[in-house]
Amino acid sequence: MGNNARSNPSPDWGQLPLKQYLIRRRLVHAYMQLEEIPKEWDPTDFNLYLSRKPTRIPTTQEITVILRPWWSDDLRRRAWEIWRDRERGPPVVLRTYYGNVAEGDDKFAEYIRVSENIDMMADWAALNDAELFNFGSDWRRIFSILSEVAGCREMLSHRPVQGIIDMCLPDVKGSIKDAKRANPHWRQDLTVLFEEGQSPLRSILAAWFISWIFIVDEHTFETDELLVVYLDMHQDVTIQGRLEVDQAEIDDLLLSRELGSPEGIIIDQGVVEDKYSLSTETGRKYFGLTKSDLEDSTTIE
Repeated sequence: MGNNARSNPSPDWGQLPLKQYLIRRRLVHAYMQLEEIPKEWDPTDFNLYLSRKPTRIPTTQEITVILRPWWSDDLRRRAWEIWRDRERGPPVVLRTYYGNVAEGDDKFAEYIRVSENIDMMADWAALNDAELFNFGSDWRRIFSILSEVAGCREMLSHRPVQGIIDMCLPDVKGSIKDAKRANPHWRQDLTVLFEEGQSPLRSILAAWFISWIFIVDEHTFETDELLVVYLDMHQDVTIQGRLEVDQAEIDDLLLSRELGSPEGIIIDQGVVEDKYSLSTETGRKYFGLTKSDLEDSTTIE
C-alpha cells in the first residue's frame, strides 16, 4: 500500500470512552478514601438544611465534558438530597435484583409504602433502575454511581470515638470474661464474644458507623426481608443483618437514627464483619485488645 496508506495518529488522551470511564472511577475511588471533606468543597452546612454557593463554580466546558456525561439530572438531584440528609435522614433503599421484572416493580413499590417515613422520601431515596443498579450481590458498586450514599466522614469529628473505646474498654474486657464463662468452647468460635444484645463491643461499633443502606436483593423478594448494612468511613461493613419488611421494625430503626443513635435490632443481633471480629488482628487492634486478652485462661476462673 506504500504511500497510499492512511496515517493513523494516536488518539488524544481521554478520547476513548473507556479511558474516560477509568479516569472517573479512579477519581471517585480517591475521593472516597479522604479522611474528611474540605469545607470549601461542601456548599451545605453540617447538620443544617442550608446551603451556600460553592467556592468554585465549574466552567461550562467542565460541566459538558466531565460532569454531565457522568451524571443525569435525576442522579444529580438524588445525590443532593442524600448529601443534605446525611446525618439524620433515612437510608437509600437500593434494589439490586431485576430478574422478576414487572412483578418486582410492584413488590418494590409495596416495600416502599410500608413505612410512611420512607415513602415520603422515595422520590430520591428509592433506587430502582435496572440500567443503573442491576448489581446482584455486588451492591458496593453503588458507591461508583452515588458516592454520597457512603455518608460524611466529618460526622466522626462530632463523636469522640477513641474516647468511647477507651472508656468502654473495662466493660469490654468484663463482657469478654462473661462470654467466656457462658461459652466453654469460645476458643473455637470467637464470634460468641459478640453476644447478642447491648454489649459494649456492639455499642462501640454503633458509634463508629457512618452510613447505612437498605438493600432489596433476590433474597428480599423471596422472604420479604431487607438486607440492612451499616458502614464505616471506608465503606467497609461493620454489622449487617436481615429485617422483616414491617412498619414497626423499620420505623423503630429510623427513629433511632433520627435521635442520633443507630442502636436497634440489627446492631444488637446482626453479624459483625471480619474487619471488626475478635478472631482477626484488625478487630483486636480496633478494640484495643491483645491476643493475650483473649487467650488468658485465668479470666474464666
